[in-house]
Amino acid sequence: MAEHLESGVDISVIITGHRERLLAGPTARSAREAVAHAEARGLACEIVLVLDRSDGLTREVLTAGIGEGVRIVESDEGDPGQARNHGVAAARGRCAAFLDGDDLWSYNWLTAAWQMAQDRPDAILHSTCNIVFGDEENLWWHVDSEGPFFDPDYLDWANYWDAMSFAPTSLYRRFPFRRNDLSLGFGHEDWHWNCLTHAAGVPHKPVPETVHFKRRRKGSQMSVVSDSGAVVWPLEPET
Repeated sequence: MAEHLESGVDISVIITGHRERLLAGPTARSAREAVAHAEARGLACEIVLVLDRSDGLTREVLTAGIGEGVRIVESDEGDPGQARNHGVAAARGRCAAFLDGDDLWSYNWLTAAWQMAQDRPDAILHSTCNIVFGDEENLWWHVDSEGPFFDPDYLDWANYWDAMSFAPTSLYRRFPFRRNDLSLGFGHEDWHWNCLTHAAGVPHKPVPETVHFKRRRKGSQMSVVSDSGAVVWPLEPET
């Protein structure tokens, strides 16, 4: 951890790009706005772009939209969790935040999450709410695992939180995402990761007055997993 503290980077923004093509343009702009908001308040940020089996147009749109200073990591995983792991391995920041290549942050996300993390460095932070758009439209409110509305048994049946989280980089290294494997009945890597970290005693908490915008599309890995009837992996904390 010392080498990452010495880098002087507060937040590593990890963007995963696959084949989002032109839809990656608003994502790049969203990330840049959040970084600018954070840097205007004295935070040092870096952007790590993980291109996982990315096509040429997605690469072009993201690199042009993010601009100078982006660090590019190539991967050939075809798996969202494994792509994030590559980004975490390359991250130099004290904290890390994930953004998928067709999703958006509220401009204040990095700043608000950083401020909350100073009081709760033990926690994984999420937006207060996700606005889901595309083939599905809904609101997804993130529950505080230390609050009165949290039911641990609910995690056996559905996911409370998504993967666009904010936490110390060391925590993501301690709990890497596990690969989706539909042949073994394992899907939704973020659901499994949330269950695993909660079982290990890590709190999950929403950051007030923040929102994420998440795209749902046919043919995505999430939709394939849902259609297959896959279930979450058994939840033994790793030793």
